[in-house]
Amino acid sequence: MKKSGLTMIAGLAALAIASTASAQTNLIHITGSNASKKSLSTAIGNILNTGYVYGYAGSALSSASQFEFRGTTIVGSFPVDITVNLTGGAGGVQDLAQNLTITTWLNATNLTTGGTANLAGPLVSAQADTAIGEQFQSSTGFNTPVLHDQVIGVVPYLWVRNAGSPSTISNVTSFLAQVLYGTGQIPLSQITGLNSDEGVALTALGRDENASVRLVAFAETGFGIFTPPFQYEALISGTAGPGGTVTNAIPWPINTVNGTTYPVGHSGYSTGSALAAALNTPGSLAATGGWFIGPLALNDASTVTLGASLTYNGVAYSAQAVQEGQYTFWSYTHLFYRTSYSGTPQTVANQIATRILNFDAVQSGLLVSTLNVGRTGEGTEVTFGNPY
Repeated sequence: MKKSGLTMIAGLAALAIASTASAQTNLIHITGSNASKKSLSTAIGNILNTGYVYGYAGSALSSASQFEFRGTTIVGSFPVDITVNLTGGAGGVQDLAQNLTITTWLNATNLTTGGTANLAGPLVSAQADTAIGEQFQSSTGFNTPVLHDQVIGVVPYLWVRNAGSPSTISNVTSFLAQVLYGTGQIPLSQITGLNSDEGVALTALGRDENASVRLVAFAETGFGIFTPPFQYEALISGTAGPGGTVTNAIPWPINTVNGTTYPVGHSGYSTGSALAAALNTPGSLAATGGWFIGPLALNDASTVTLGASLTYNGVAYSAQAVQEGQYTFWSYTHLFYRTSYSGTPQTVANQIATRILNFDAVQSGLLVSTLNVGRTGEGTEVTFGNPY
């Protein structure tokens, strides 16, 4: 049957509309933990076709907490604009559960195939669509509504001593960590066993309330996820790191995180890279009469070149020690999103999760499939057999 001209025009118009809709860019906003940022950025690049463009805030993608990718997915050829703003895994769960608006998403106009460094804006406001974190939702206190929760990797953590500290600071036990983070400072002799260290202070540095590593460290040591700690801030002359100098250490000032104000000593550094830089700054003995330690995810710990990692309960970190259940300071990486999340953006989020699970978790830690042990939550018993 021959179609009329009007029918053909209407059909062409419908095809044009469908083509336009299919070509619309899918915006995906990811927040959460810095501990898995290298796995996340690697996975995003690996699900996109060659020719994608990207950029990041800072001098290197591997250390950036904000980055943005635009391109089309290999599977499905979906046009995407994936923008990432990482402030903490526990905070990411809160962002999703409470529908909080984040005001500092990148919306760059100068992304490049080689990666544009030092992006500073323009910045836009939006709610997060997904979050990556190293804890179960039930550990955060933001338990409703229940979010989609997929285990996608394993992140180990280390206790790290600061720049210039002596090798006699070699091990921390769960009980000593409880005392240290309960009081903020202890005599160094409790760590070293040396009488001569009774007059030297060991000071607690740590992350803020948004951070997965804080939650995991407090659970793992038995200190308690919701027990108020007492943490310090290292005051630094110059840029934090090898070129700076510690001038003092003060109890962490009153701080507001995600709308909640916390008292003196309760909060901490907003990113793992900031805590690592403080630990990598020399001068604490002269300035404070002592040394610092703090908990860091694996990649951040590797940047403290003037300090060193410690054994935990007498066991040194290694991949094999985690895989066989000897080293227990680790947690699972999770991808979260609201159960109402759907359509192409959800499909792309699942592509990222699958890529991390099967391949790219090694950029920040270990593949879940390589563990011969498992646990049901942060700080719980590590038992033979992997539940995930």
